Amino acid sequence: MAIIKYQTHVVFKTFIFLLKDRMSKLSYTSFLWQSVDDHGIHSPFMFRFINKAFYAKGPRLSKKEHRAQNMQVPYPAAELLYRIVNYIRPAKSFVIGEDADKIIDMLRYAGEENKIKLWFFSPLAPIPGGTDLAVIADNKKEAAMASFENIVSNSHNDTVCILPNIHANAHMETIWHALRNHPKATVTVDAYHLGIIFFRKEQVEQHFMVRPSKSFFRDALIGLKNGYGLLG
Repeated sequence: MAIIKYQTHVVFKTFIFLLKDRMSKLSYTSFLWQSVDDHGIHSPFMFRFINKAFYAKGPRLSKKEHRAQNMQVPYPAAELLYRIVNYIRPAKSFVIGEDADKIIDMLRYAGEENKIKLWFFSPLAPIPGGTDLAVIADNKKEAAMASFENIVSNSHNDTVCILPNIHANAHMETIWHALRNHPKATVTVDAYHLGIIFFRKEQVEQHFMVRPSKSFFRDALIGLKNGYGLLG
């Protein structure tokens, strides 16, 4: 009986693991079906940001570098954040939360590799003129919301605020939805691996789902689905 119970337990755990893995893949597939690339964006500001930060040919973080530097930020989020930093070239950065050190190490590497002088400011004092790049390194809702309020008070019109790994689990998705619905968040981008928030006063409120990279065959398939409804 003990052996049978043990085998049943193993089978059950394996089934749950495979189910969760399948759900994760379906989640990303669902995101791809709903998302757009730069050509699906009609805001000039957002088109420029997505085209230059996401899709422009330029320095990329390789998986080899990611492993060699022992980065604690998951590779997909780190690689996209690397591209964004290279585009906006922030002078003043603000990373707040319990995992701040992991993000700062990754950003420092991005700065060194791309000859960007990154200055990290403390959350204990106001940032003169506001921050250029702010990253929330919390995975608890109350802490993340408190961090966001701190960022809002230290922002300017071109501040880029980022929450990594917004679809890592249901809890992170809850945090992301709370942040994107904040009254100070005028434009947001769900890039699956990162949530990006802007505070631009002249922009109408808009929320985008944007693919973080381009693939000819995948995007052509999605284009057929979106343009002609051939895939349901």
